[in-house]
Amino acid sequence: MPLALALRLLLAGAQALAGEKVVAVSPQLRVSIAAGDEVFVSARPLDNEPIDAFARRISDDPEARKEILGKRTRSGAASKVFIRLPYARVSNAYRRIAMEALFPADGADAAGWSHHVAAPTGTPESLWRIAEWFTGDGRLYREIRSSGGIASLQTERGQIVRIPAELLLPVFRASAVASTPPESPLEFGADEQGRYAVYRLQRGEALYSAVVVRFTGRVHAEDVNEKAVEIAARNGITDVRAIPVGYPVKIPLKDLTPEFRPADDPERIQEESSRLETAQFVHRIRAADLSGVTFVLDAGHGGRDTGAIVEGIEEAREVYDVACRVETLLARHTKAKVIRTVRGKRACPPPGDDSSGDWRSARVLTTPPYDLEDAVAGVNFRWYLANAVLRRVEKQGGSAEKTVFVSLHADSLHPAVRGLMVYIPGERFLRGTYGKSGEPYDSRREVREAPRVSFSRNERLQSEGMSRDFAERIVLAFRGAGLPLHDFQPIRRNVIRSGQEWVPAILRYNRIPTRVLVEVCNLNNPDDRKLLLSSSFRERVARALVSALVDFYGGKGTETVTAASSAAAER
Repeated sequence: MPLALALRLLLAGAQALAGEKVVAVSPQLRVSIAAGDEVFVSARPLDNEPIDAFARRISDDPEARKEILGKRTRSGAASKVFIRLPYARVSNAYRRIAMEALFPADGADAAGWSHHVAAPTGTPESLWRIAEWFTGDGRLYREIRSSGGIASLQTERGQIVRIPAELLLPVFRASAVASTPPESPLEFGADEQGRYAVYRLQRGEALYSAVVVRFTGRVHAEDVNEKAVEIAARNGITDVRAIPVGYPVKIPLKDLTPEFRPADDPERIQEESSRLETAQFVHRIRAADLSGVTFVLDAGHGGRDTGAIVEGIEEAREVYDVACRVETLLARHTKAKVIRTVRGKRACPPPGDDSSGDWRSARVLTTPPYDLEDAVAGVNFRWYLANAVLRRVEKQGGSAEKTVFVSLHADSLHPAVRGLMVYIPGERFLRGTYGKSGEPYDSRREVREAPRVSFSRNERLQSEGMSRDFAERIVLAFRGAGLPLHDFQPIRRNVIRSGQEWVPAILRYNRIPTRVLVEVCNLNNPDDRKLLLSSSFRERVARALVSALVDFYGGKGTETVTAASSAAAER
């Protein structure tokens, strides 16, 4: 089909073509599927978004971009015009959005993608189309058919077609192994106490981990314990340690995180729509050897602020060591510029020295430095400093898309929780304006330069999308290195604690678009705690983080880490 015919402009509010199913993801984005299972993405620029930036975002096809740019002289209200592109012409990010919007029952795991045949146009989608959508080549239907033992070329409504991970396009493969929650094994009902979900406990499962942590999003010990007591009382359970296998545990619907609620639940619909909208913003800048990349590295706590202390293990000490290792690896094996938010008076130990570094003298490197006399002020100065770094990068002709922020921590959660968790800035938590004044703030140059911070909607969407993209690379790197991950939801867009939801301040007020807070493990979990004391574990964590950063900029992170390992072995 000639591009000029495939690329059509639709005025906002225009009716869909006859027989099309249309899913409105946001006011600026629609996905549709027409007869013959032709999928289209219709989008328009965000408010104040230049048309050339929009063209780069929606398509990798030079002809499509040229056609889009040619429209900007035709209308003075370009943001009110939808651009309609066939599935094959949109970027990978939009392919993922299209499939998730049209087929919300689909799911994924490390082994591959499960496509639920839904027949949105009235006729079940063919194996050829399924292969074309998820692998980029319809001819791979043979491999899909063979691996799944599918008897017929014709699919049926409700059939589940598995696409092996090795066949998937990279964007679907990353989704499969990084951030998609497991399929919900829940049933739903209602009684005199309200609506609920039912989960039947499996052998070896406990109410705390298999129900509360998994389905309610609570991870802090006091919250998990409190919610477990509430759910036990709701079910007439008197001893949470003696629940029979298969016991139908009722979980109040209001306690479920959105992804586990019924498909028609308003909060789930809103959450899924928001996630798809932010998924438009993934990282697409390449940087060989991380050339031109500015990496702002924050070791949590430090100085008088020890962070969590469990059985004598201090969070600040261990994450400072990880930060030193990350900095060393990047300096020796990449061209990235590393800027630390906190640093001790003495330099980091040389490679092979397992001492933890001078974390007790660590100060926030504002102008003048802050001695971490107050933990809250210490956090605020870190994001003020990060924002100042970004301003300096842009003033010197650098790019916000080549700037990344990582804050390292080791959490203290319920003992049943273990492994990596990565927090990203959820869009809905970034609204409003924030700033600090008075002492000690007024005496710091970074605060005086830009005392208050706020974000446009476009900036909020971009930060969640790009940060999630980076977080997925971190999860992939940890999984590939055999490092422990949170079982159910390793990537989180907000904290849930004491009945409240929020984004940590280090992310909420930070203007660097790609920013994450990494909890490398849980100090309250005995296995995690033992690992964190191991210098080899901390080295593996550092290498995984470097691998993720290299991968984020289009390189092969595993090769960089392998080179680092070889160099270390030679010393």
